[in-house]
Amino acid sequence: MRKLFLAVAMLGLTCFAYSAENEAVIEFRKILWGSAKDSIWRDGKKLEFTKDKNSMIKNACSLMNDDMTIGSVKLDKVLYIFNDDNRFYKVYLQGPIEQAEQMKFILTYKFGDYKNESFVDDSHIMQWLVKDVTFTMKEINKSHFEVTIESNWKATVDYKRNTSVDDF
Repeated sequence: MRKLFLAVAMLGLTCFAYSAENEAVIEFRKILWGSAKDSIWRDGKKLEFTKDKNSMIKNACSLMNDDMTIGSVKLDKVLYIFNDDNRFYKVYLQGPIEQAEQMKFILTYKFGDYKNESFVDDSHIMQWLVKDVTFTMKEINKSHFEVTIESNWKATVDYKRNTSVDDF
């Protein structure tokens, strides 16, 4: 009986992990990937993005009074990044190194173990691949961490369009 219980429990955990890893991430904070910058609403209010003039990231914007936490992780910076057509496709998060383990826990709990790992100079880099979204976490110089969440929504849209061609 005990072996049967363990087998059922392991199967359940496997199914949970499999579904969590393969579930699509279609948005960040209720903003759908690919949304036009000037037409994003959340909770009945139009969002006003402000260009971050201090950022080296092209088309990086912030939101006034934005929530500076993910779970219990306190962040120093949250940036929303738009492509050249002003479509939302990337998020940049930065926080103190003391919060890095908690951020790693959140990502691992939601998406399973990271798929890629590397060490470059003084940085430890981990990547989670979730359908067409890549989560990259960097622990830098033991001073802070960065997480980028990048959607490849355009490739998904193009794939759907190209696989449903009816011209011939």
